Amino acid sequence: MPRYILVIGLVLCCCSNNNQFNDFNIQNVITEKIEYDQYLINRPSGLHRLKGFTESDSSLGIILVHGYYPTNWPTKGYEWTSALKVLSKSERPIWWFRHDWNSCPEITREILYNALDSLTKKNENIDSVYILGHSLGGLIVTDLAENWNLNIKASVHAIAAPLGALSHRANDCGTSGKTEYSFSENIRYFQWKTNHQLDGAFKNLLVDPQDVKLTGGNQILLPKEWEKKRLGHNLSIQLVVDQLVKKINLFSN
Repeated sequence: MPRYILVIGLVLCCCSNNNQFNDFNIQNVITEKIEYDQYLINRPSGLHRLKGFTESDSSLGIILVHGYYPTNWPTKGYEWTSALKVLSKSERPIWWFRHDWNSCPEITREILYNALDSLTKKNENIDSVYILGHSLGGLIVTDLAENWNLNIKASVHAIAAPLGALSHRANDCGTSGKTEYSFSENIRYFQWKTNHQLDGAFKNLLVDPQDVKLTGGNQILLPKEWEKKRLGHNLSIQLVVDQLVKKINLFSN
């Protein structure tokens, strides 16, 4: 094959992939588990802006940070699909943060911080952000909250997060959980805790990794059931989004 034909083929391939990755549309998010195609995860690391819905107010940005997935986990990202549908009705801009869950939390936190710094500089109309992190993502956003110094308001929510002890790669990472966290006055921080014995990710651990002390933050214990279902590790995302939207008023600054 002539070299120039090979180069053209590679360029066309890359362009096709980029178009695929840029097409992050709420209409393509499947909420039926049996049909879910890992749409949320099958994209490069970084912030991805959700499209396909009306944005009437862009002063508040919503950032979503997923957790850790075992290699053979068949539905990576599925736990966020229904929450995305609900959040899109807010008509606020939404970004999905895809990250390497095998990296240390402090590395991912720095990547997220730099991405948010760039995002807010490019979108000067954004004066505040809501950041939701689940499981490992909750540990990442908690670390971010402790080190926050961006010049915008932030409300940070860690959902079913192992703040006390990170089980995987803990010996390799500088941030692997601790017993106490402290937050400055310019951060509104919330830890949403599941029931230890009902959380599939934590129930086999002798100590609940969610048990930590917060200074300048809030702890909320979630119920054992929600909508007649056991409230486990993943369903907690939907409940928290429901609480934020309907009761705490996510869109009140």
